[in-house]
Amino acid sequence: MNITETIKKCNKCGKLPKLIDIHIQLGKTPFIIIGESPAKDGWILSKRAFYNTQGKLQASGKVLEKLLNHIGFSIDDIYFTECCKCIIEDRKTLQVSSNNCLPILFEELKSIPCNIIITMGMHPTSALLKTKIKRFSDVVGKVFDFKIENKNYKLIPIYHPSPLNPKGYKDNVPIFEMIINNLL
Repeated sequence: MNITETIKKCNKCGKLPKLIDIHIQLGKTPFIIIGESPAKDGWILSKRAFYNTQGKLQASGKVLEKLLNHIGFSIDDIYFTECCKCIIEDRKTLQVSSNNCLPILFEELKSIPCNIIITMGMHPTSALLKTKIKRFSDVVGKVFDFKIENKNYKLIPIYHPSPLNPKGYKDNVPIFEMIINNLL
């Protein structure tokens, strides 16, 4: 069964709407960015990560675009997926749903050529590292060795690039510089 069929048939989180038609954006970067879960007005409708249906970058996309431009890439260059494939209405369920989707996420990661994983926020970071994180600031910007079957990755958490997050741009700049200078 392919990943799309697996997502369609999954009911571990109940009957929540899912990101089905496009569950991974393919790119040309040596890294993949993993978000928390799809927004009901986000790329589930536009079919492009961080864009709205009118083809304009959404607010978080504009911040991420600035970060990517800083290291010579753009949003259209990135591999991107969500840790959780369901549209989550209640953020209290996000960690459980993220953990439920790990087998699907692992299949996605095995199918792409990237060996660097950039996680946006606590939930994908915690799910992938299989650990409870008390303070996200304790792990942001750190490089974790991570393995799926026989493939090795470097996992680097970043602050979510929301314009509402005061750390979303300025505190992520040194992380992106470290990635470009030390890992690529």
